[in-house]
Amino acid sequence: MNLNLQINNLLKKFESGNKLKIYKELEKIFNKNKKNNLLRYNLAVIQQKLNLNTEAKSNYIYLIKLEKNIKSMINLYNIYFIEEKYYEALNLINDILEIQKFESIHKDKAFAYLKLNNIQASKDICAHYLAKNNKDIACLNILGQCFFSEGNFKKAIKIFDDILNIDSKNLSALNSLGRIYHEKRDTKKAEKYFLDALKIDGLSFQVINNIAGFYREEGKSNKAIKYYKKSISLNPNNSYIYNNLSKTYFDLNRHDDAKENSFKALKLKPSDGDLQKTLSFIYLKDHDYENGWNYFDGRLSLNDFIKKNENIEKLNKKLFRKKIINKSKNKFLIIREQGVGDEILYASMYGDLLKNIENVTIECDPRLLSLFKRSFSEYSDRFVELGNISSEDYKLEKIDYVLYAGSLGKYYRKNLSNFITEPFIKVDEERYKKTQNELLKYKKKYNIGLSWKSFNNRYASDKSLHLNDFKDFFKLPNCNVFNLQYGDVADEINNFKNKKNEILNIEELDLYNDFEGIASLLKSLDIFITVSNSTAHLAGSLGVKTLLIKPDNYALFHYWNQKNNKTPWYNSVELIERESFLKGSINLENYLNL
Repeated sequence: MNLNLQINNLLKKFESGNKLKIYKELEKIFNKNKKNNLLRYNLAVIQQKLNLNTEAKSNYIYLIKLEKNIKSMINLYNIYFIEEKYYEALNLINDILEIQKFESIHKDKAFAYLKLNNIQASKDICAHYLAKNNKDIACLNILGQCFFSEGNFKKAIKIFDDILNIDSKNLSALNSLGRIYHEKRDTKKAEKYFLDALKIDGLSFQVINNIAGFYREEGKSNKAIKYYKKSISLNPNNSYIYNNLSKTYFDLNRHDDAKENSFKALKLKPSDGDLQKTLSFIYLKDHDYENGWNYFDGRLSLNDFIKKNENIEKLNKKLFRKKIINKSKNKFLIIREQGVGDEILYASMYGDLLKNIENVTIECDPRLLSLFKRSFSEYSDRFVELGNISSEDYKLEKIDYVLYAGSLGKYYRKNLSNFITEPFIKVDEERYKKTQNELLKYKKKYNIGLSWKSFNNRYASDKSLHLNDFKDFFKLPNCNVFNLQYGDVADEINNFKNKKNEILNIEELDLYNDFEGIASLLKSLDIFITVSNSTAHLAGSLGVKTLLIKPDNYALFHYWNQKNNKTPWYNSVELIERESFLKGSINLENYLNL
């Protein structure tokens, strides 16, 4: 049979027959005709449809290098979108636009900008096309997502409603409205929009995956599992669905089922950072630190990690990947983790590192610099402000290796016995005495600190509580309750009324920037009650008696996600289930010995 005819017949059969079987037949033909570039392209398209994206990418890249194949470039950047590799996608889009000005691809550039958090650039492209056609659904969708990303829910909702007035079955608008109302904690409306999308296309694995994610975050894990399994039946080669299913089993503490699905996902995409991170959390909760830390470095390739590290390309060229670090004579640069809380947590390993490595410099948040210099006084000259070296090429050239602070775990926390049990951060004694003197004017016997919100995180609202949730604590006799909540909470405090006690503020204490002052106040407390935020880490590092109200399982990070009410990272922190706290089953009087 003529080769072209044979290929065309197989391509026709692919849409209606056994897709994997047809693919295997086409692959056999290709292996005998590797110089046939049209065949290679068709094979790549089928690989992409089967979610064999590694193979598809390899073929597209070959064709792009060989002949600047525009179709291959388009398909490749769409794979990058799926993989959340938005910088790579944007570079390809720019390459295409230099060859030819495609309107649809220019709009995809707006989407890439959105995902890279360059919101204004995304809006500008959308405005250009909406000026020509105010019913351009593609641009309206991106613009709506821009407003959503900025937290302007009112404008985002209006745009998605406008889209539905044009096209009542637009799945993107329905799903976006579901996400917005879920973010606003309007569960009924969110569920309605997700279900509306499902009614329109009950065979779309993306739609089913979205509603499964909604049910997972609502704590309806069994419903989530049902939908994830249905999504897998429609798209059995999609690693991300297996990963989501693994996370849901993990929420239920079904670790064997979680691992099984994580390994299925990794078999499909062995180098995917998000899949590795999920598996690392499972092992870390099981206190299998050897395996946990090995997979934990998957976070380094995640888009969220990359976006927050502006020098990551230069730094990763010097990344230390060896299994043993002991007594190395090389020059090391330690880069802090992204949030202040994580930075404090992983600083608990700095003592081990500094004793072990002779030539190491540690970059840190400027707000923590004096605390770290004092706490590791023997090595105070090793600490510099963030960017001191990583942003200066001539200084970075003198560094042999770079390590991110979270990666120290695989060298210094290989088992439970490696964790330190003593506080590792020291307060300024003069500041501490000054704070204690200030507290003398508050006549009551016990000092309680309170922090109830988390900010600047995907799960911030899921970690947070309301001041009113703590109203019973203000009824306790002989207790001062001090505000340790950073951020814009003035209105909430002003609206909070309590007859027994008021929440007290230490004058001129900057709860966002003055970590020395915060540390002194924390150290002066009898107990600190908090949610998962950076102040919780500071309290733990100081050895302050702390009750930490955990977020729901899906929003937990590995250091709080423990089998019991203790974490090996901080000996003074006791973990409280959110549900138990909200039901009022926590008796603070017992902790204060009232």
